[in-house]
Amino acid sequence: MKKRTLNFSPILLLTLLLFFTASPTFAVDIPFISTADLKAKMDAGEELVLADALSSIEHNELTIKGSVNIPASQVEGNANLPADKDTLLVFYCKGPKCGKSRIAAEKALKLGYTNVMVYNEGLPAWAKQRYPLEKKASYPAIEVTRFSPDQVHGMKDSIAILDIRGAKHKQLGKIDGAMEIVLDNLNMEYTALPRDKKIIVVDHASKQVVVAAKFLSMKGYEDVAVMDGGVAAWIRAGLPVNK
Repeated sequence: MKKRTLNFSPILLLTLLLFFTASPTFAVDIPFISTADLKAKMDAGEELVLADALSSIEHNELTIKGSVNIPASQVEGNANLPADKDTLLVFYCKGPKCGKSRIAAEKALKLGYTNVMVYNEGLPAWAKQRYPLEKKASYPAIEVTRFSPDQVHGMKDSIAILDIRGAKHKQLGKIDGAMEIVLDNLNMEYTALPRDKKIIVVDHASKQVVVAAKFLSMKGYEDVAVMDGGVAAWIRAGLPVNK
């Protein structure tokens, strides 16, 4: 079946972009814990599991010391979940605009965990206070090449475009021919990428592409770049996407 190419009117485009960049809403009221209260609990040695809801690639780049990784898309059956479902379980990610901590928390509640909180201030607030952080991987200290959507479109037939967006943002539209590997799964599926082509990584708004590019570089991919502005910028430039 032939894929449909989407053409957005300016008003519809603005509406879609506002929807996909707005802070997410959640059905369950999950309590927040402040930076000060979380630090106090950790310093006192209280029993809790602090869980980073980002991808393992992001978690390994920089995380709160002592936290474990439970990506929002991989909560069910995750080995880092506590066996006792009454244990305090605190999820965090990259601050108030990052909804992954709350998505993970809702999933934990559905699995029967009874003492779930969200550290909504997240990694930026923790780092601002200069509280302990750790790096679990040494990604190459490289300057990642950036291309505009128009430049990527012009090279489209000679490159491999890697789309690392999750399901929600893919509803906005897909770049024809792009390979799709969600960032949460990239550490397990990156070997599917070609090594004989330039790889250009795209996401929704160019927030996660650099760490993905550095990860691929660490894995031996020598020609990796990113697209500025993400698929949102691609659409704003009037370039075609498929449903």
